[in-house]
Amino acid sequence: MTAAPVVPAAVLANVRQRRPEVADAWAQQVETEFVALCEQYRATSHTVLPSRYGYVVAIDTPDGPLVLRSSPDPHGPDQAAVATALANLGISPTVRQTLVTDHGTWTVLDRVLPGTSLIQSDPAAIRLDALFAPFAAMRHQPAPRAGMPSILDWLGDRLKDDNLTDLRPGTTIAPAGERETALNLLADLADGHTPGLCHGDASMGNLIASGTERWMLIDPRGMTGESAYDVAVLAIRAARLHNSVDLIPHIAKLADVTAERVRIWMTIANAARV
Repeated sequence: MTAAPVVPAAVLANVRQRRPEVADAWAQQVETEFVALCEQYRATSHTVLPSRYGYVVAIDTPDGPLVLRSSPDPHGPDQAAVATALANLGISPTVRQTLVTDHGTWTVLDRVLPGTSLIQSDPAAIRLDALFAPFAAMRHQPAPRAGMPSILDWLGDRLKDDNLTDLRPGTTIAPAGERETALNLLADLADGHTPGLCHGDASMGNLIASGTERWMLIDPRGMTGESAYDVAVLAIRAARLHNSVDLIPHIAKLADVTAERVRIWMTIANAARV
């Protein structure tokens, strides 16, 4: 029998902070569930992968390397639905199985190799056309299931929160005036908005290398939205790596969205400290 790696202390602390009502029950069961999945796939544990709010373990199976991911988030099924939709577009690891338990949601995915995250990569070696290609593939894709939460509502809640703690590293809560401007922009974007496919958390840790030329998205937030939002979130990071006045128009063209919409989403995401 494969022994389950211990849930990292940092992950458990984050889950207890964000989901205190489910954290202990999830922690008590997740390792047992991991062992059962390893038996199903005739797998051996390889290594625990970085994650903030999930138990993510690379495994080796007779059919190839996989990843087992457990999320205690009540919206875990939505996250799995988005992951499957992205995988069907070829921009996320193939989803082999989704399993909803009393304590969380498991997704079984192909392991992407080398799997190096964008945050660990050499900026000089990153081609922007390859980096933003996944977002062009997402353009105009429908939401994967009905009734999913909206990234617009999530951002609105963050902008109204005077005590927001889940901040982008290196930032503090935005001034009230900045957040009010962002809320007005968000209301304008919401007018006529059609919920579509959206990753929802296009941070540098959630883009990983597949081979030498491709990038794949992992760990979606499980919300509807639009690809221009994801482009904006990544553009905020890319602006630190590529300082150019033409950067946003160039990125927007690569992702098949308008530069003006990307800039509006960047203003909102910055104020929300995403």
